[in-house]
Order: sequence, then structure tokens, then C-alpha cells
Amino acid sequence: MPDAPFADLRVVEFAQVLAGPYTGRLLAELGADVVKVEAPAGDLSRRIAPRRDRGQSGLYTWANLGKRNVCLDLAKPEGRAVALDLVRASHAVIENFRPGVADRLGIGWRDVHAANPRAVMVSVSGYGSDSSLRDHGAFAPTMHAATGLIEYQRRKGGPGAAMVNLPDARADLTTALHATIGLLAALRMAERTGVGQHLDVAMFDAVLASYPETPFELLDPPEIREEPPPYDAGSNGHVAVAGPPQHVWAVVARAFGLADPAPPEADLPTKARLRHAAIERWMASQPDRETLLAQLAGAKIPAAAVVSLREALDGRFAEERRLLVQVDDRRGGTRPVVRLPYRFSQATVEARRPAPRRGEHNVEVLRDVLGYDAARIAALGAAGVLQAE
Repeated sequence: MPDAPFADLRVVEFAQVLAGPYTGRLLAELGADVVKVEAPAGDLSRRIAPRRDRGQSGLYTWANLGKRNVCLDLAKPEGRAVALDLVRASHAVIENFRPGVADRLGIGWRDVHAANPRAVMVSVSGYGSDSSLRDHGAFAPTMHAATGLIEYQRRKGGPGAAMVNLPDARADLTTALHATIGLLAALRMAERTGVGQHLDVAMFDAVLASYPETPFELLDPPEIREEPPPYDAGSNGHVAVAGPPQHVWAVVARAFGLADPAPPEADLPTKARLRHAAIERWMASQPDRETLLAQLAGAKIPAAAVVSLREALDGRFAEERRLLVQVDDRRGGTRPVVRLPYRFSQATVEARRPAPRRGEHNVEVLRDVLGYDAARIAALGAAGVLQAE
């Protein structure tokens, strides 16, 4: 894609599951040639799925669109040699092994920098390569615990709220976004200086650097930022309105002529409860959800209906935004995937190829990128260095 932002960028990805691979997907859809080096055992995300979807799973597809795939046994010296040849032919390297593993495999920063002094490398780990917890494994659920997010959500839920994990991979995706930004910054510096550098991104740091509740928690004493619950609009569903309750009441009452149901002598919690109920009655009296939302929008009140995730994904507004794209599921059909949000005025952002099978591009990459001849590639395959599905 010559009109893609990173059409001249090649990236080698030694990563699995989400934080590293999603960094690679972002770069791939922005035009980079991302070569995913997958171990013979396969990316774990292929198996994080219902049984019927394992192998080329939806999660694997979502995180690996647009890449080429070389299945390489890095435990073999010949595999490490091929990996470093890929580094020499690339501008950037992504890895998310536990700290020290890449070094033991011969693809750590010293090896990368010696092979290609201009290349930049981003290493993603749970707690950072120089920390006392460097050897601890890290997945989203454990990072949500270690960063305080689980405890904070329970505390924010009030007395009796359950201690539950967050139903998403926030830690992975937040880290992937920071890894991408850092990698691009390192590439910019390499352009100026001619020398690459190593970027260490810890999930622990990334989550807390991006969590907007930290300014309130760091007050003395800490303060829970209150968020009023959505309004129950009866047959019109639930509606979330942004803003402090006092402000919302003042604007709604003025815009729609609502009488204050709270006695002047009532305390603040009682006033808030009675006014919230009054707004709910008014919302429920509207003929339908669309009319209700139009009324609120006309009064400059930021509001949205509470919808299901599925409705957000394939509802009318999602269709308007062309949110979902159909991609090859590598099983003879297609599957929907949410497109990336970038809408450039003069650049194309799209997956140039489906999520790859394990080892799908062994011959293509080694021949076209590294210049290996057919005999050498065949010998690597015979030795078990190169593998494929």
C-alpha cells in the first residue's frame, strides 16, 4: 500500500497473546510489513476461545490481521540465525517474553543492536526488566489486581460490592498503545541519529499512567469520583447523562419545566434521590427512546442510551461508521472484525492480508526478504527449524 503511512517500515514481532501482537497489528494496518515469528507450539491466543473456535480463533485473528508469519524454532542455533537475519532486514523489533528470555534465545537487545545498530526494539513485560518483580508472569487479570483496579472498582461500588475482575484485557491493550507510541518515537530518533535504542514498557506502568482516577486517589485523603447511575427511563431503557447530578438537574429542570420535588429543608442525599426520580419519570413519559435522546440533545445535555455490546457493534450507527469489516477466517468463510479508528484524509488504513496461519509465509519471507535460495529453505524445514501448519 504505497499510500499507507508506514509503507516503508518492516517490523519483526516475537510476541504472542495480546500486548505485543496488538502493537504489531496497529503497525501492520498502518502499512508496515510485520513479520510475526511464531513458535512451533503456536500463539496462545489461538486457544483462548470456545472449543469450536480454537486454532484460528477470533482473538488471534483480531490481534494479528495484516501480518506475515514465519514459524521458527528459536531453541535451535539455526533458528536464531534466521531470526537475526530478519532483524538485519528490519527497522523495528517487538517482543513480549518475560525479561531475560529473549536474551537466552539470542534475540535480546544486545543481539539485536549488534545485528542491526539502526533498529529499535520494544520489550513489553508485566513489571519491567529492571524491577524486583521482573520474573513474575503477567496477564490482564493479574495486572488488574496488581495495579489496584480491581480493588478500586469494588470500593467505588460501595458497601457490599463484590470483588470481581474487570471483564476485559484493558492492561494488555493500554500497554500496546503505549508500546506503539514509544516505538514510533524511537524510530523518529533513529532517523535523526542513525542509531536505534531499546524501549522497555511495563504493563504495570502503562496501566497506571493511563488511569484517570489516579489524581483523585492521590488526594490526601483519597476521594472516590462519584458517577451517578444511568437513569431508568422505563420502556425507553436506561440512559446515561454526563455531568454532576446537581448540574444535570438544573439543566433538565430548566429545559423541560420540571418542578423540584425536594423540600427546601431536605438534606443533599434526599434532594439528589428525589430529583433523580423526577428525571426518570420525565424520561419514561417520552413516546420512544429516539424522541427522548433528541430532546436531550436539543437541550445540549450529553446523553446516550445504554445499549448492549452487540448493538454497539452491529447497530445502525455502527453501520453508518462502517465499524465492522469482514475478513477471511482461513476456514473457507469470513468473520467480522472491528476496524481500526484511524480515518486519514490522504492515507489508506486496512488489513492487507488476513491473520496468518502458523508458518504460512516461511518460503515467501525467507526468499523475498532474506534472499535464501530454495535449497537452504528446504534444509531448514528438514531440520525442524522452520515449521508450518
